[in-house]
Amino acid sequence: MRKPLRAPKAAGQARPAVLAIVVAVATAVVVLGYAFLTRETGRKPAPPPEEVPEQPKPAPVAPSPRTSTKGALIVPIPPAKPPDAPVPSAFKDAFFYDDFSGKELFAGGKWIPTRDGDFREAVADIVGGRLRFRVGTIGTDDKTVKHLGLRSAQAVVDLARPVELGAEIDWNNQANGCYLYASLFVCPTATDKTPAAEKDWLRFEYAGVPPGKNARASLYRHRAGNLGELCTEGWPTKQKAGRPIANQKVVIRLDRENAEVIENGSAWWGPAPHGLSLDRAYLYLEVRSHSNYPPRELFFDNIVLRPARPGL
Repeated sequence: MRKPLRAPKAAGQARPAVLAIVVAVATAVVVLGYAFLTRETGRKPAPPPEEVPEQPKPAPVAPSPRTSTKGALIVPIPPAKPPDAPVPSAFKDAFFYDDFSGKELFAGGKWIPTRDGDFREAVADIVGGRLRFRVGTIGTDDKTVKHLGLRSAQAVVDLARPVELGAEIDWNNQANGCYLYASLFVCPTATDKTPAAEKDWLRFEYAGVPPGKNARASLYRHRAGNLGELCTEGWPTKQKAGRPIANQKVVIRLDRENAEVIENGSAWWGPAPHGLSLDRAYLYLEVRSHSNYPPRELFFDNIVLRPARPGL
C-alpha cells in the first residue's frame, strides 16, 4: 500500500535558518575586528628613528681644465738664439764695431737708417761683406742736396776717456765723382734725416772734385749752428784739382778737447782743439749727392770704436 505523498515545505520556513547563519558570521567578523584593534592600540608606540649626525659637506672641486684646443690661443715658441759669433781678433779691444759680415744690415740692431732729400735711387745694404751706399739722382730737384746714411742706434762715442774711431772708405774708382761725398759724423743728437742739420757735430769726409776722378779730404766743426773749417787741404785757394784716392783707412782720435786724424797710417791733421763740448755722441756714416747724377756706389767697412792707442 502506497504511503501518502507529503506536501513540500513552504519557502518561508527556511529563511530563519539562513538569517541565523548570516548573523552568526557577521558577529564573528565584528568580534575578530575588535580583538585586532584592541591588540594594536595596546602596543607601545615605536621609538622615534635615531638622529643621524649631519655629515660635513665635501669641499668644492674645481672643474677640470678643458683638453680641447679648439679656439685656444697657441703661442709659438721662438727658436733658440744661436750663440754670438766670436769677436774677430782685430776688434778684441773694441766697444763698438761692425765688419758687415752678416747678411742683413739692420738685423743686429746696431744701426738706424737716415735719409733726407729726393732720390731716383737710394740703397744701403751689404755687398761682398762691406756696407754699400748706392745713390742715383737723375731727374731730382736741383735745389736739394740728397743725404743717405746710417746712425748708431746708441750714443756709442763716449768721451769720458780718449777714443779712437776707425773706418775704411772705398771711393770705388768713380768715373764721375763730382759732388759726391762720403762722410763720418760724430754728433751728440739723434736724427733719422741728416746730422748736417743738427746744431753740433764733427765731420770728416771725402768730396769728389770736378771733373770727377779725384777727391779731397776735409774736417769741419759745427758748433751751435755755426760752421767752422778745421782742415780742407788748402781748398778753395789750393788743391783745387784734388788727389787720387782708393780704399782709404781713416783713424780719428778724439777726446773732450782735441782731435787727430790719421789717413792710411800717416798723420793728416792734429792733434789740435776741435772746439766742441762733447760727452757722448752718435756715430753717423753718410753719403750725399747733388741732383742729376746716374747711380754711383761707395763702400764702408771695418767700423770700430776703441780706447785710443797713442803712437799708432
